[in-house]
Amino acid sequence: MDALAQAPLNVVVVGAGIGGMAAALSLGRRGHSVTVLETAPKLLEIGAGIQVAPNMFRLLERWGAGEALRKTGCVVRDVSLLRYERQKLLGRSPMNTQYGQQYVVHRADLHNAIVDKALELPNVRLRLNATVDDVDFDQTTVVLKGGEVVAADVILAADGIKSIIRGKVLQDSEDVAIPTGDAVFRVMLTRDQMVDDPELRPFIDEERATRWMGPNRHIIAYPVRNHQMYNIVLAHPQRKDLDESWTAVGSKKSMLEEYAGWDPRLVKMLDMVPEGDVLEWKLCSHLPLAKWVRGNVALMGDACHPMLPYVAQGAAQAVEDAACLGVVLSSIRSKSDLPLALKTYVQARKTRAERVQSTGTETRTQLHLVDGEEQIERDRKFASLSVDGVNPDQWGDPKMQEYLWAWDAEEDARQAWQAATSGLSMVEEIPQAKL
Repeated sequence: MDALAQAPLNVVVVGAGIGGMAAALSLGRRGHSVTVLETAPKLLEIGAGIQVAPNMFRLLERWGAGEALRKTGCVVRDVSLLRYERQKLLGRSPMNTQYGQQYVVHRADLHNAIVDKALELPNVRLRLNATVDDVDFDQTTVVLKGGEVVAADVILAADGIKSIIRGKVLQDSEDVAIPTGDAVFRVMLTRDQMVDDPELRPFIDEERATRWMGPNRHIIAYPVRNHQMYNIVLAHPQRKDLDESWTAVGSKKSMLEEYAGWDPRLVKMLDMVPEGDVLEWKLCSHLPLAKWVRGNVALMGDACHPMLPYVAQGAAQAVEDAACLGVVLSSIRSKSDLPLALKTYVQARKTRAERVQSTGTETRTQLHLVDGEEQIERDRKFASLSVDGVNPDQWGDPKMQEYLWAWDAEEDARQAWQAATSGLSMVEEIPQAKL
């Protein structure tokens, strides 16, 4: 168990998603009183597959949620890299297990594992149907729909990409969302749909993810829930006005049209998807925010650094935020140190999170090359992965994996706090992994 906080705080977390509940767990384990406010009347099993990278899994393991994830997740041993047509295998990228296993799970299973461990703690409380309408930064309170005022020593805004608190923190500056020109379909198949087809059964059986690449499009797919479900995520050019929300229903007809002529096995899988089970949303990149903190209110997760999905780090970076907050808020000796703790949180997390954020554009470019010389050179590199290890797909690149997966957010936060309280320069004194 983590060392208890020297000055236990009354913490309000706005949003009961993965980041918010991870913050509740990280802080609750250290003895803080945590109240999580969630708009929804109940926590629903929504979403589909999600990758649990080693930098996130190690933290959740420490916090007691690892066992549940191992029971429901699937290990990925390697990634098959395929050209979009004729089932052509370009290469295979083995997972680097130096930093731990790469798990893929259903998002609901990840969320439930964190929620269950957090709510085991007597000092963590989840309030559903509690919508935050306003924030008083001078008093460190939130006002709920209906007028109730909830006071705190510190407020953590984990209210997602459409955060209402973000705009209040930023005041005159703003969050700039820039459409990438891409949209994403997400679908799920069951084992029963695939297991009797000799062409499709290997996809659900093997400990392998599959990446298809074609002009202006790519797909990542993998099994989840002990190989009982198959998750497929399909990036393609945005054709119509869409919401930046991964719960909006899309068109099966449009999905099939976008991938007509692709690998026949893939098309067969897409044709199996029931009408109404296709989700579609647009992808936007977000410029770094001017600030993450105002008073004793701090943004975290998608509220301050929403990620494109190309290196599978959105949830991981939110959990890293939670880990950092758990350390710095538990290191203060009195509530008067809160401003320093939140400043340290920003110093420790902002550069890293925004650096991870920026990797999406380069990865997208490589995955979406149109047929031609650049595409041929990229495919040559995929074919020689076992020889020189140079991977144009940054998710599989060894150097990028070291930067993403070797990171220990709790240890980094401890070093950041030590530097902050000893008056040393964060840049000079804290070593950071380099790309």
